[in-house]
Amino acid sequence: MKAWDGIQSSFSSTSRSSSTTTMSHRATSQTVRLGRVQPQAPTHRTIFCNDREANLPVRFKGNSISTTKYNFLTFLPKGLFEQFRRVANLYFLTISILSTTPISPVSPITNVLPLSLVLLVSLIKEAFEDWKRFQNDMTINNNVVDVLQDQKWESIPWKKLQVGDIIKVKQDGFFPADLLFLASTNADGVCYIETANLDGETNLKIRKALEKTWDYLTPEKASEFKGEIQCEQPNNSLYTFTGNLLIQKQTLPLSPNQILLRGCSLRNTEYIVGVVIFTGPETKVMMNSMNVPSKRSTLERKLDKLILALFATLFMMCFIGAIGSAIFVNKKYFYLHLDSSEEGSAQFNPRNRFLVFLLTMFTLITLYSTIIPISLYVSIEMIKFIQSTQFINKDLCMYHSETNTPALARTSNLNEELGQVEYIFSDKTGTLTRNLMEFFKCSIGGEIYGNGVTEIERGIAERNGMKIEENSSPTAAHERGFNFDDARLMRGAWRNEPNPDVCREFFRCLAICHTVLPEGDESPEKIRYQAASPDESALVIAAKHFGFFFYRRTPTMIYVRESHVEKMGKVQDVSYEILNVLEFNSTRKRQSVVCRYPDGRLVLYCKGADNVIYERLADGSNDIKKITREHLEQFGSSGLRTLCLAYRELHPDVYESWNEKFIQAKSSLHDREKKLDEVAELIEKDLVLIGSTAIEDKLQEGVPACIETLQRAGIKIWVLTGDKVETAINIAYACNLINNEMKQFVISSETDAIREVEDRGDQVEIARFIKEEVKKELKRCLEEAQSYFHSLSGPKLALVIDGKCLMYALDPSLRVMLLNFSLNCHAVVCCRVSPLQKAQVTSMVKKGAKKITLSIGDGANDVSMIQAAHVGVGISGMEGMQAVMASDFAIAQFRYLADLLLVHGRWSYLRICKVVIYFFYKNLTFTLTQFWFTFQTGFSGQRFYDDWFQSLYNVIFTALPVIIVGLFDKDVSASLSKKYPELYMEGIKNVFFKWKVVAIWAFFSVYQSLIFYYYVSTSNLSAKNSAGKIFGLWDVSTMAFTCVVVTVNLRLLLICNSITRWHYISVGGSILAWFLFIFIYSGISTPYDRQENIYFVIYVLMSTLYFYLTLLLVPVSALFCDFVYQGVQRWFFPYDYQIIQEIHRHELDNTGRAQLLESQLTPAEARSYAISQLPREISKHTGFAFDSPGYESFFAAQLGVYAPPKAWDVARRASMKSRPKIGQHK
Repeated sequence: MKAWDGIQSSFSSTSRSSSTTTMSHRATSQTVRLGRVQPQAPTHRTIFCNDREANLPVRFKGNSISTTKYNFLTFLPKGLFEQFRRVANLYFLTISILSTTPISPVSPITNVLPLSLVLLVSLIKEAFEDWKRFQNDMTINNNVVDVLQDQKWESIPWKKLQVGDIIKVKQDGFFPADLLFLASTNADGVCYIETANLDGETNLKIRKALEKTWDYLTPEKASEFKGEIQCEQPNNSLYTFTGNLLIQKQTLPLSPNQILLRGCSLRNTEYIVGVVIFTGPETKVMMNSMNVPSKRSTLERKLDKLILALFATLFMMCFIGAIGSAIFVNKKYFYLHLDSSEEGSAQFNPRNRFLVFLLTMFTLITLYSTIIPISLYVSIEMIKFIQSTQFINKDLCMYHSETNTPALARTSNLNEELGQVEYIFSDKTGTLTRNLMEFFKCSIGGEIYGNGVTEIERGIAERNGMKIEENSSPTAAHERGFNFDDARLMRGAWRNEPNPDVCREFFRCLAICHTVLPEGDESPEKIRYQAASPDESALVIAAKHFGFFFYRRTPTMIYVRESHVEKMGKVQDVSYEILNVLEFNSTRKRQSVVCRYPDGRLVLYCKGADNVIYERLADGSNDIKKITREHLEQFGSSGLRTLCLAYRELHPDVYESWNEKFIQAKSSLHDREKKLDEVAELIEKDLVLIGSTAIEDKLQEGVPACIETLQRAGIKIWVLTGDKVETAINIAYACNLINNEMKQFVISSETDAIREVEDRGDQVEIARFIKEEVKKELKRCLEEAQSYFHSLSGPKLALVIDGKCLMYALDPSLRVMLLNFSLNCHAVVCCRVSPLQKAQVTSMVKKGAKKITLSIGDGANDVSMIQAAHVGVGISGMEGMQAVMASDFAIAQFRYLADLLLVHGRWSYLRICKVVIYFFYKNLTFTLTQFWFTFQTGFSGQRFYDDWFQSLYNVIFTALPVIIVGLFDKDVSASLSKKYPELYMEGIKNVFFKWKVVAIWAFFSVYQSLIFYYYVSTSNLSAKNSAGKIFGLWDVSTMAFTCVVVTVNLRLLLICNSITRWHYISVGGSILAWFLFIFIYSGISTPYDRQENIYFVIYVLMSTLYFYLTLLLVPVSALFCDFVYQGVQRWFFPYDYQIIQEIHRHELDNTGRAQLLESQLTPAEARSYAISQLPREISKHTGFAFDSPGYESFFAAQLGVYAPPKAWDVARRASMKSRPKIGQHK
């Protein structure tokens, strides 16, 4: 131990001050061990490897994780707190407390029972969900891993791991914590990992250990490893890591390449050894398991206003009653003994009218409390949940058979929001297009190669009335990723071109400048490439077809089989040493590789966006720059994605000088990314342009038809893309977003005036000039557009703006002008925009225009846009699952958006509107009958109904039918919804939840409550029971309550557009439940409460003709006005959907799931869909556990815990040991 103390001390000296003596450090380390904890630097943590005792004083967190919201002690208090955060529940709690006081006219049970039922249902749901999370956590925490103890591997549970432990992870195993990668069974300290659990990407990533640690593979050798890690504090950035390893008096910089994150799995590697650096809740994946921004639907926020209106109505009713009571109490009613000195009589003492007013106010609040619908929120939650899980998730029209992907509602909060969307913000690549990239054309040394015709070019030709015929040459090669036809470059023919040297550099750049991993046999036919993006893969495949076959990679070398370089037919294997990789990111928009040729030549190859590369080109060669720029515009107008390729010869001295700065930046613990970008700028300059590539990304099936349908529905579509202006415009044409009949306004930074200013290089002048130009253009566009607004037959408008101009247009001084203009445009295309700008544009429309927005995308760069919109839709495509994990709804293809919005969205909106309005109506009607009774009782607060009637009205007698309407009501069929997309505009205009609609229903509530009360109470005066006695209060109230239950249930059938057997069962069942209850309740007598009032009442009532006449006439009279109103409204002022109903009233709705299964899917597809709906197998290997609205669990349980199927459950497939091992290549 003393020896280790000395080593530890010497390491400490390098990290603190070189002037401090070794002895003082030894003392310091000893004081640490005695318990005097040295504080960790706030910016970084220090970890002692393989020494638990040294790490003990710092008290790092354990590796046990908990994703539960509650524990045994906190469940009740925390669960109740969550429930009482809802205003309605808090209100009923207050009413329940008031009902226990002497001033309450009703028994506490009246309010306590419904509140208790609602809370019980909610708490059971919370407990069930939390129990599943707890079981999942236990399964994960008890997984075992091999840890180094006493020079041998010992298996311990994950939860017992500690920071600094050295562990061994075997092939296909998941990493139990964030690890520093030390050694691997593969050559050169390399391992392959799959990050599907983090980002959904199934392509393998390569990680490389530091050369100094490659030997620590066996337990004997690993036990000798002693080192100190200084690294950043835990954070949630998945793709960055800064730290240093201090070992043998050396400081070695650590990067993300040496870090293995919890949740990833080991592939194609027998086992690896690593050091634990972050554990449990401090691992990066757990720190990412936070909530996605909470979203509430617009309708839900309007519902809050309706509840406030009900509160105002309640206050007015109580105020009127309290004023009436204060006026009514008078000494002339001496026979009532109002001024009695008995307890409780102060409420009506005429000598203190103000006290009478106050006490009556509280009395009436408890009496009229039923005006607020306590079961509304629970009912809506239940309806939305079933809509999501049973209707959206299982819709065959949104099932993609090729990828076996059904639609997925990841939240049920926003179902009705789908029915009110006015603006859609869409990514282009992978959303409108397939993200299946194919190398199509290229420009090398000022010469265009490639004879193919793109879909966009065909579309342009068709618009111009031309027809293009394609003639494929015999040398045309086609492979997934490569669709190139030009004999001049194939099979070594490039040697005969005027610029063979440039061609060779072009092909080498394609073969060397990338981060692709080869898999499988090292032959051109059988090799597979694992690439971070389809573009990367397409470029490497292109190099292979051109005779530069990349077949093997190690962390420091790339091996390329080059054909026809020295002479035709000669094939040679060349190894290039990779010295530095300057990686691509959305800010740099380029990627560079510094490599050393076998002959020692140093070359930097760079590929990136044209505007980025052009800024870094060396002076001179203006002709080739100009020609290539023209080619780029030509490619862009054909709808192709372009990249520029360039290179630079490096002098060894220049490189060595730069490399020192690069290593220094790489070793920095602070702002490492920023410093690396700055260092990259020093070498990525004076580049020589080689040429450009053009890759085709074809449109998804059904996109043009879908966009046309959505536009007819009144939805405006904005495309936000990183592509060039020409590419974006032509894609917009191809998918029917823009057409020749539209007036186009283009605001671009690619003008001669702006280029001239940019050439001068004065950044302040450039910014000022572009801002002025954008302001001038916006003003001009707005003025021109206004001239079209005033004309009746003016054209539709389209705006195209690029990212540079958009940056200035989003400035607060210009934002209003941009918003005013863009909102009047039928279509908007934003090009060359960053992920942040996508989110800013979405927020501008969402907050500035107060319109409902939907964002749809498929990649990580769309996440901020998806979260910024009211509704986020992720496409489960080729770019991993980041967009899906951040979304509210997930679909497989853009065309399914029509079904999601026009069918499910519109139906959900209609249903929820009806449910809310109906709840408002039935509670107001019921409470008003009590209110009218108050006028005949001297405003005393005497109750009209029995306590149990009031308690069960909402939760039993009227609960089920409204849920059935919320689930099954359907105005027109799914096919008609898509045939007449204009119906969707009713949702955009919010036609069914306006204050006008609320007022009409309120009027009928008042009318019906007057019928219920006065008809029954007046007719009662002449009615007698079989004994010849007139009916009393409880006879009248039971009769009135029977009429209320029957009428409000029948009223529901009047508002239904489609009536199923479930409607009849629920309505009939609710009425039957009332009669069963009253038969039992009035058949027993319990003298200990107020139940004796109702004893035998129903039997007496039903023995008279009066009961049956009233039961027939009152509901008919009450519903007569509704019936007349609905007839007049439908005849003279019909809604759009009612017109469609009349047109198609004789047609049957044949869009059931069974018919769809038979008509739209083949037997194989139908079987595939059926299998996709089955529960998934239980995974034998689990990675990590977190379960929150932001992320779903990716793992199943080992101990019989059921894990529901998820669209992206790739971890299940990747981790099954029973599957055959494919290509375990190093």
